[in-house]
Amino acid sequence: MMACGRVPSPWSDASPIRQASGALVSVILLLAICQNRVLGQEKSNPLSPTESYKVALAPFTATRSQSDDLTDADKVALGIGMARAAHDCLALSSNTTSFSENATELFALAQLCIFGQQFEPARANVLNYLALPQPPQREHALLLLVRAFVGLRAPDSAEPQIATLLHDYPYDASIHMAIDQVIDEAEGSLFVPNFNDIALQLCQAQTAATLPVLKGGKTLEGKDSTVSAGTLFIDAVRCAALARSTGRSDNLNELASVVQQSSWAGTADLAVMQRALRREQIVGKRVPIESLDGHVMATASLSPRVVSLTRGRRLAVPFTLWSPSASEILRTLAQTAPQQIIYAITSWRANTGGEDKPSSQVLDGLRSWQRSLPQHVLILIVPDTELDSFAADIFPAGILISDGKVLMNSPLSGKGEQRRLLNLLSGQTPHLLPSH
Repeated sequence: MMACGRVPSPWSDASPIRQASGALVSVILLLAICQNRVLGQEKSNPLSPTESYKVALAPFTATRSQSDDLTDADKVALGIGMARAAHDCLALSSNTTSFSENATELFALAQLCIFGQQFEPARANVLNYLALPQPPQREHALLLLVRAFVGLRAPDSAEPQIATLLHDYPYDASIHMAIDQVIDEAEGSLFVPNFNDIALQLCQAQTAATLPVLKGGKTLEGKDSTVSAGTLFIDAVRCAALARSTGRSDNLNELASVVQQSSWAGTADLAVMQRALRREQIVGKRVPIESLDGHVMATASLSPRVVSLTRGRRLAVPFTLWSPSASEILRTLAQTAPQQIIYAITSWRANTGGEDKPSSQVLDGLRSWQRSLPQHVLILIVPDTELDSFAADIFPAGILISDGKVLMNSPLSGKGEQRRLLNLLSGQTPHLLPSH
């Protein structure tokens, strides 16, 4: 579940195959960066150059963390490499006799299989590597084993590997992201009774490790990657949201006290944390605004539209043209709820980073983008203040409202969060073991 501020390690890529978002999105992304969209920056005193630079990079970082951020050329090149990796993985794994005692080659074979998404051979090769006496890259091998089990959709088998990592090694960015992968695979599952419990248990372990880091005013370092304080906080809020959605107690009050620490004043992380907290604090309460007052995309022009948020069920998906996973998520939501009108909401400012006024480039991009969407997905351009009412600064996100009550207000950064929204739409609830 990657978010703004997380720099991935080679052990944490949850999905090597990514879809291209096209040249148009690249143009709009460039426009967004050049016009310096300040995502999540509350009105406050000016930041230092160092912190301002972090904020200015946020749109690019957020886009690169999504699963559809590659160009057509990138996708072709990656596909060729993955096909070769898959072929060679299977060929080499069929007979490892010549290097069965060679730690370097066994480890490289496991990496090759992960890259080629051959997760069962990857699992077997990692286990062979770990069976060697004192394997030199044991921690990295355990991280690869987690990735293999996630690829096999077996979070129950990945969880013991996480337990070993937590017991044997200091908590760092790579372990944090490995836990994210398992939570993402387990959260909201309707098919295996204990998967959601695994997500809850790992959330508890992750939050227990990261809260002291946040209270100390620090980021989480690792050998190959770093997780920002803002991202640690977003992950903690996600875990609080999962707990609340299952009737368990949450730690929002403790997270609120972290935000109030003077150590975060003047940092780029503060606004990110404030908004993450505010998003979840809205859930379960009355809508912050009575309606969305914007313009829908019509064939040749924009038409005014007022969407009441106090009557019936409303599903809004905040998005931008530079959030490449948004179109796929909207199509999935549309298939799950074919009778539900879905409002894909955005603002001029969210797409440019400049003033909140019409842009012909953005309008052309929205018209092109709309052609790929089902008919009951309506693009609604709203004032940026309405996006801010729901603390929407990570795109895409899901806002589900029923008769004026907010049922969910969360980024849709990972499969787990998307699954949780789909469950709410379909009225299904994951089976949980009794809490203790």
